[in-house]
Amino acid sequence: MQVTKTPAFVASRVFAHASYAKAFFQLGHTVAIYGMTIGLMFASLSVHYGVTLLLSLLAAAAYLRLFMIGHDCSHGSYLPHKWQNMLLGNMMGVLTNTPFQYWAGQHAMHHRSTGNLDKRGDGDVITRTVEEYVNAGWFSRLCYRVYRNPWVLFFFSAPLHFVVLQRIPLGEQSKTWGGWLSVLGTNLGILIYYGSMIAIFGLKPFLLVYVPVVMLSSLGAVWLFYVQHQFEDAYWERNGVWNYHDATLEGSSFYDLPRWLHWVSGNIGYHHIHHLNPKVPNYHLPTCYDDQPALQNARKLGIVESLSTAWLALWDEKAGKMVSFSSLAAPERKTQ
Repeated sequence: MQVTKTPAFVASRVFAHASYAKAFFQLGHTVAIYGMTIGLMFASLSVHYGVTLLLSLLAAAAYLRLFMIGHDCSHGSYLPHKWQNMLLGNMMGVLTNTPFQYWAGQHAMHHRSTGNLDKRGDGDVITRTVEEYVNAGWFSRLCYRVYRNPWVLFFFSAPLHFVVLQRIPLGEQSKTWGGWLSVLGTNLGILIYYGSMIAIFGLKPFLLVYVPVVMLSSLGAVWLFYVQHQFEDAYWERNGVWNYHDATLEGSSFYDLPRWLHWVSGNIGYHHIHHLNPKVPNYHLPTCYDDQPALQNARKLGIVESLSTAWLALWDEKAGKMVSFSSLAAPERKTQ
């Protein structure tokens, strides 16, 4: 059956429309909170840096919401017209260190191939199967273990990705002029934006304010995209078996968060609906979930359970589940 004819997709179509009122209300108060909090952080430097760090939590939450608004723009869902989404998406890209069109291209690949073992690539957390890992050389296994260590993945790789790697065109998008222009244009915008802040406040105050904000928000962004697809009974199949509908509803979780955390995360926790129909803007996702029983059967993941997924690193094709390195029964060497 085509995805567009399934009950779940039909149910989601009711909410697949943009709203100027909801979009600008969300955008307006998020930008206001971010701007005021950044201003308070600079002012608090003369009081105590502990106050600055406390304020960085709110600033990072608003930063994360701005990133999620840009994410909606990449799907053309946040505002009614394509040019409006392009314009706003590029503005959000400068604020959140993310080259909009370049990232949108990578993210589109993620949507087209989520859960497909034969099409793992740009826009995904690198995931190996048990067989691939066991049969790899020792150095390759070491690199993968380091990369998938939660402390490295979330506290080092996440800010590295936002601050450094997104300054350079990589992967499939590096082969297009659009990818290069997006990265270079965003880099120029960031240079002007950050340069202006440094000129006004000085380099040291700038770093004391922006480093914790970018660190916290990048950690949050990578965690949210990770946890929605890397749970134990996620969906991974080979080309001949993989299908889009099952990948969206079985391979994307509903992250059951308190309402305030759904606010912080731009409702990305309703990830199964988002993957099923990316044209549903984030501000419609909670109502879409509440009003449509066909969309309430997704894999529900609570906060406590989600923390345990941080140690899952390999897809066991025989068992059909994600497993940790410690669960491997055989020694980590090539089978004889």
